[in-house]
Amino acid sequence: MMINHQLVIDNFEEKLTAFTHAVSGELTKEEDFVIANTEIPTDTFNVLLPKSPNIINAVKIRHGIDRFFDKAYPFSIWIDAQYVNDDWKELIQAYDLKETERNVMMKLDNTLHVGPRISHQLTITKVSNNEERLNYIAVFMSLFEGTSEKDALESYFNTFSQRKLGSAVEMFVGCIDERPVTTGLLIESEDSYGIYDVMTKDAYRGKGIGSEMFQFLLTQTKDKQKPVVLQASDDGKSIYKRFGFTDVGEMMVFE
Repeated sequence: MMINHQLVIDNFEEKLTAFTHAVSGELTKEEDFVIANTEIPTDTFNVLLPKSPNIINAVKIRHGIDRFFDKAYPFSIWIDAQYVNDDWKELIQAYDLKETERNVMMKLDNTLHVGPRISHQLTITKVSNNEERLNYIAVFMSLFEGTSEKDALESYFNTFSQRKLGSAVEMFVGCIDERPVTTGLLIESEDSYGIYDVMTKDAYRGKGIGSEMFQFLLTQTKDKQKPVVLQASDDGKSIYKRFGFTDVGEMMVFE
């Protein structure tokens, strides 16, 4: 049986795989790491994900990082805090990467007892056509207003093909009076569901909209016995605990 924190890493790998293939990028998968290189200068989607505390393929890891540096592509390393030993520290320091955030890895054992939505502020739609996809992107992009990353994300989504995501990835957009205000992403891997990108436009925050989208996503799992995992900021952790999620580890991010 997969250990709890490994469920989070495994599902995150599923996300990186899908969103790299969606722009025909290059994915390098080895026993000890995954490198998602979209060939677009976005640190949101260019990611090195260690899968083990033991570095087995150091040459391949450095080659992947060097490719980012050669093309001046920003990227990030998302690493389980348990894996940050001397070998990984040495590699991170060699490229002068700095810690930028920490997220709590969380897990819900199953969705057997998830109730229906209490609030119905939102009209929530699974993204299945171009208009819905553009609405999803509009909410996503609004969170990067005024940053250099916004231009890179525009390039990413201009190349993006939803068809290439595959059936394991479901994107949802929530609207109020036909205005897109929030998003949610549900990804099924072999051993878990993962929830990502529960994003709400600034003007609509603090109204329970994100919580409504989150609960909706929990009702969309087909296999109710399968656990659900996510990564939460300190601010969001208390919300997820109300739904029964528990801490299973910590993810560190270096850029």
